[in-house]
Amino acid sequence: MLDHAKALGILEEVKDEGSYWEKRDVRSLAEEVGRWNEHIAGIVGQLKDRLGGDIEAAIMKFQNFEHLEARGR
Repeated sequence: MLDHAKALGILEEVKDEGSYWEKRDVRSLAEEVGRWNEHIAGIVGQLKDRLGGDIEAAIMKFQNFEHLEARGR
């Protein structure tokens, strides 16, 4: 979609923390998202511990949440 917008001349700027726009490297993007997931899981795990476990977060539904949490701490 962004490529099409660029071709139409209506795309001014792309801000992409994963650098996919510049590199078009799917593996690099997946690794970056993995790091974000680890970081978020670590924070959610700490909140869960401090608040007694009575919180909800989408990342807690990931099958590998506990592994992500451990790596994110």
